[in-house]
Amino acid sequence: MFVMAVMLMATAASTLATYTLLDTAGLRAEVPPSLHAWPRAVSNLTRGERQAFSDGAASGEVQQQQQLPMTDPTSFRWEEPVRVRVAAEEWVPHIAVSQDASGNITIRGPMANLLQALAKALNFRYTLVRPADGAWGIPDTSGEWNGMIGMVKRNEADLALGPFGLTYSRSRVVDFSSPILIDYYRILVRRPRSKPDPLGFLRPFRWPVWTGLVLGVGVVGLVLYHVRRAALDLSQWQEDVVMDVGQVLHHWWSVYGALLNQPYTWMAQGWSVRVAVATWWLVALIVARSYSSALTSLLAVRTVPVKYNFLAQVIADSHMHLIFEKATALVEHMSTVKHGVYKDLADTRPAGRAHFLASSKLYEAAYREVRDQHYALLVEDTTCRKVYSDDFTKYGRCDFYIGKEQYWPLIFSMIGRKGSPLIQAINSRIEWLVSHDLYFKWLGDELPNATACLKANTRVTVTEAYTLTGLWGVFVVFGGGLLMAATVLLCELAAAAAYGS
Repeated sequence: MFVMAVMLMATAASTLATYTLLDTAGLRAEVPPSLHAWPRAVSNLTRGERQAFSDGAASGEVQQQQQLPMTDPTSFRWEEPVRVRVAAEEWVPHIAVSQDASGNITIRGPMANLLQALAKALNFRYTLVRPADGAWGIPDTSGEWNGMIGMVKRNEADLALGPFGLTYSRSRVVDFSSPILIDYYRILVRRPRSKPDPLGFLRPFRWPVWTGLVLGVGVVGLVLYHVRRAALDLSQWQEDVVMDVGQVLHHWWSVYGALLNQPYTWMAQGWSVRVAVATWWLVALIVARSYSSALTSLLAVRTVPVKYNFLAQVIADSHMHLIFEKATALVEHMSTVKHGVYKDLADTRPAGRAHFLASSKLYEAAYREVRDQHYALLVEDTTCRKVYSDDFTKYGRCDFYIGKEQYWPLIFSMIGRKGSPLIQAINSRIEWLVSHDLYFKWLGDELPNATACLKANTRVTVTEAYTLTGLWGVFVVFGGGLLMAATVLLCELAAAAAYGS
């Protein structure tokens, strides 16, 4: 009891200390201690207020306030509420954006929580705007920036939520806040499904082994025939046998039967023949036992192959289509790179394999194209985990797979106008949030089952009875053998009739 009491007191003290620190940074904003922070959706101003803002009244107020001297950005706070125009676009799980028929925009998620915390800390109100192209922003062929970066650059917005990946080209046109998180790209594909394999009886050996066995039967049969013939010519023992084509077929049949554990009825009388036969028996024993054990394991446990762990594997599959988020730092790099794996990735675009979607369409594409077709989604790890989490929450199964390779790491932040003191003011608040893991707490709330499928087995134990769907290949071989036997029989009858006449 004493230990439990100490643990409860320590937990309470830790919680109190965290909220005390948040109060010091101006971030608590009257949130009850029982709530982690800002669980409700955050809406923008009314349509009329947005129109007044667009006419310049609010924008002028912000610009005037931003020109005030900011001696200590960590404690800066506007005395009177000001209005800030904030660009936002959907990117689950960081931010979800909805817009009603009247044009009012509502956001929710970790970035919405962060914006609301900053608004309370700095004493500003905000109106939300969305980029017409639904993009984060890259320069076009004329050098003009599109998306939210272009809006901030052209003073159409004071801030943009993003979060945005930090690159050198972007840092030249906008200012980045302190880092919110570090993320990297992954490959999201559908998880291979366990299906009956009608040709599974051929899987224990690769085609070179099967080819070697066929050639081995032919060669060993000829060797036995010629060794036996030579022994008859050179030795004193006699056999009442005619060494003709029929004997060649007889030896081939005996050699083939040894692979199937059939008895070898002919007794070799010479040591040369016995050595050849014994050698083949040893080979046949090893091959037959290896095949039998491998086939048993394959029928009992089906191995689900995972082929897309690395970019090179995805690029090499010419049938695989790739889905990217449009106007991102990765897409910008792909448009300028001259060599390497990213150049190979860019080359999938002329081939018609690359597809570029707005961030708001990626989530839908994962469940439409990736789940049921030959598509791969190349997005950040957090987005992949969101798909994992929601899929398991809804269906209780693991239909997706995240490749092992981690590539294109980026620091993600908010952005503001170049040289804007507003970024300096929000930096210290963001640092407090990140240092106390509040952003990752909010992000974790969006991914309740993100780890459920990370270690899903790639081996499936088969317990159901086999059906014709899984074994029709065996019956095809059986039917083909019967057809071949009937054909040979007809040929023999025709030959007998021809010779008999």
